[in-house]
Amino acid sequence: MFLNKITLFLILLLFLTGSVQSDTTKVEQILPTSPDKNSPWGADPERFKEIQILDLIDESTSQKRWKEANREYSIAIESFENAIKVVDKKREDAAKVVYYEDRYEWQKKSRNDAREKEFQRQIYEARNQANSKLIRAMALLDKIENPKVKSSDPYLDLKAGLFREYIKHQDAFKNYFQTADFLERYIALSEKHEKEAEPHRLLALAYEKLEATATKAKNPLMAEEWKENKKKHLLRFAELHYGKESKEYMAIEEKVAKDI
Repeated sequence: MFLNKITLFLILLLFLTGSVQSDTTKVEQILPTSPDKNSPWGADPERFKEIQILDLIDESTSQKRWKEANREYSIAIESFENAIKVVDKKREDAAKVVYYEDRYEWQKKSRNDAREKEFQRQIYEARNQANSKLIRAMALLDKIENPKVKSSDPYLDLKAGLFREYIKHQDAFKNYFQTADFLERYIALSEKHEKEAEPHRLLALAYEKLEATATKAKNPLMAEEWKENKKKHLLRFAELHYGKESKEYMAIEEKVAKDI
């Protein structure tokens, strides 16, 4: 995995990533803007019931850790969803308030900008708290050593759910390095996860951002490596989402051939 290639350059990379322009990129122009309706990457995170995962295996410790991890996962989802609802309600209520002292548009804009900045701060804090829960849940799952458990559907489903939610938060933070790393971990979970189109779409987007950052940092070798990763996942997304014989796939393949 590419995290093993960390060099001193990546310290500079992490500093520069946040300064990459947010304008629509080339990849964003040719890809869908959201996951498929029935994708596990949709707006509603997948929930997992506390079921017996070891019907044929006497491994109570693994069962306990799975349940603890699932509990942390559920809290992470619910706490963030509740925080968003609170902010949305505050935003709705604030929009109804009239400040008669704001006589000019610039005054209204200044007040609205300050208010929105505070809302974004609250969302940022909620994301951080959710991430802490997700990281703890991942650590609990990593303590499970039984190979039969680690290859079971409940284990892989929960780990995939944790990765998805963590990736969403990292992407919102514009932490594309971490986003790409966990997306690579996600598709490595199983053949089923590799065959989901959405992680490849997100990887193409993340690698394009990293490519731009490396170019800005004047590191052509890293930029070229991430460009190749971007192109690989762009084609894989097109294959899974549209089909290799589709006109959409051929159009994207043509753009990749032109070194998009």
